[in-house]
Amino acid sequence: MTIIFITCHKSNDEAPQSNPNPPTNTYLYGITIDDSWDKTRVTVQQIVNAIKAMPIKPTVRIVMSKGTAIADYKPLFLAIHQVAYVMAAPADSEDMKKYTNVDSYVKRFQDSYEELSAYTDFWEVGNEINGEGWLGDDPQFIANKAYGAYKFIHSKKAKTVLVSYYFKPDDQKVTMEDWLKKYIPEDMKKQLDYVLVSYYEDDNDDYQPNWQNVFNNLETIFPNVKLGIGECGNNDYKKYSVQSKVQRAKHYYSMPKYVKNYVGGYFWWYWVQDCVPHQNSEVFKAINNSLVK
Repeated sequence: MTIIFITCHKSNDEAPQSNPNPPTNTYLYGITIDDSWDKTRVTVQQIVNAIKAMPIKPTVRIVMSKGTAIADYKPLFLAIHQVAYVMAAPADSEDMKKYTNVDSYVKRFQDSYEELSAYTDFWEVGNEINGEGWLGDDPQFIANKAYGAYKFIHSKKAKTVLVSYYFKPDDQKVTMEDWLKKYIPEDMKKQLDYVLVSYYEDDNDDYQPNWQNVFNNLETIFPNVKLGIGECGNNDYKKYSVQSKVQRAKHYYSMPKYVKNYVGGYFWWYWVQDCVPHQNSEVFKAINNSLVK
């Protein structure tokens, strides 16, 4: 899914110049742009205006679809990077099966880097990487693809992000933590910049994880890596009430610092649909009011 990061810099009315250096501050807040937003209802300029109206400068996670030419994303990346940091997600979990070998997956990142690196501060090398079924049936093969992308992006000295998938107890054969222990290579465990967790209550019968335990466990696996929430929100933006979205946004964006390397994140999935135009959006207000701690 698509993610947007927000880092703790005050915004202003003038768009900042593109910054080749990624943010270094310790706390992140995220919002997401994916390809499901209605381009007949919302313009890129309205998205930019909403970002500029946030109380801090965001890092926007842009989720790319395999069926869309990479070059077609350049105008969006350019516009967003003028007002925010950008995290590129060249391959959503839904597209993982479509890459039939490691080389094709890595090439996706090589081509994306060539086109978009001037406007990108973070690279998501694997999305919901441990999800069973929809990414494929061979976990080692899936991990090998993410590792190949990681090695390429890491070689460019760019920031790498891995997003894992959390679920209610016994919903998958292997726990998230055991999957990451088994299939993520040791050098990747040590040198990733971020490991973020995707979680949707709508897909998990409203189960509420013990996040303190989750991040304690992740800290033992990735002791040198920044940790946080990589996706949240609803699995259908039309189905749920505004009030339920407001409550959920407040819940996530107000989470405490669970462990030393916890950096926030959150990355509301349907941010464009729920928050743009921003002027009368209650979800936009709820997220913004939770940002400054």
